[in-house]
Amino acid sequence: MKKTILALSLTTTMLFTQAGSAEASSSLNEILKLQPDISKRELLQDVRMIASNTGQSEQSIIEQIYTELKNDQDKGKEEKLARSDMSIYGGSGGTVSVGSSTKGNFYYTPSQTAYLDHGHVGMYFSSTTIVESVPSAGVRTISTTARKVDSSGAMVKSVTTSTTNRNNAANWANTQVGQSYSYNFATNRSTSHTGAKNCSKLIWSAYKLNGSLDLDVDGGLGVYPRDVRDAKGTALVRNI
Repeated sequence: MKKTILALSLTTTMLFTQAGSAEASSSLNEILKLQPDISKRELLQDVRMIASNTGQSEQSIIEQIYTELKNDQDKGKEEKLARSDMSIYGGSGGTVSVGSSTKGNFYYTPSQTAYLDHGHVGMYFSSTTIVESVPSAGVRTISTTARKVDSSGAMVKSVTTSTTNRNNAANWANTQVGQSYSYNFATNRSTSHTGAKNCSKLIWSAYKLNGSLDLDVDGGLGVYPRDVRDAKGTALVRNI
């Protein structure tokens, strides 16, 4: 046990050294401001793993994560200009039910907290049931009647694939009910399909495993809700 702790400590120290240029350090600090629920150690461990798997430098990966976060933040600012209120954490703080839709479709709604503004997505497990991941409960199901959002900016979208893939994706997402929530959006493409996951990871994994679809508009290191919303192969069903 002591050897494991020592090895982890040494690995973390190495990561800090390798990612220690002024530019990388500045970007790293900005990432942690934008994703405060991720620890520095966790982030650097993910960076090292991605670097090992891709051959990219750790500094370039840190810069890429920061760029993606800033781009998503800019989208959030544009979205907010069109609205005066947003639901918190994708929770049921709105006044309009998402309504029914086809199994395998998903909904998107603007969503923010004081520091986190990535929007929120949830999948239709049936025409009247949503499966989604939220901080308060992790992966859960909720009726479409009870699932309320603020109507401005919220929408339902379909995924252009076979009915079999859509059904299998929704069925898989439902098997994840009970899994805890993960605040890690920045590198969630490289994390496990099973275990803790956020809302966009749930839908991305569901279609990645069932149809080999990549519902990520920019194919970056992180899959954010707006990445799923804007992904190639999705189509607007209706605005909520």
